[in-house]
Amino acid sequence: MASTGSEPGSKEIQVRLTQRVFPPHDPLHGTPHPVVRRIYLFGLPEGEAEVDQTDYGHPGRFNPCHAQRIPLPLQARTNQILAAAEALAALLG
Repeated sequence: MASTGSEPGSKEIQVRLTQRVFPPHDPLHGTPHPVVRRIYLFGLPEGEAEVDQTDYGHPGRFNPCHAQRIPLPLQARTNQILAAAEALAALLG
């Protein structure tokens, strides 16, 4: 997903966000309310990190972001990746 730019020393970072609504009583959550799940994918030169966020337990109010998959070279920067996801979540409202 991420690649180095064409100029020496340049880097490219890609961010992709997908949001899906799971209906009431879906096997993913089993609650009587729909649940919204967001997946944040951060494509960095060291690999692709995945963070998720749901409104499970309180419809319409999102829980904190959780790291789902952080490649070993990025693990020392997990807190910064989570902070970036939280900042994107704040932009979404």
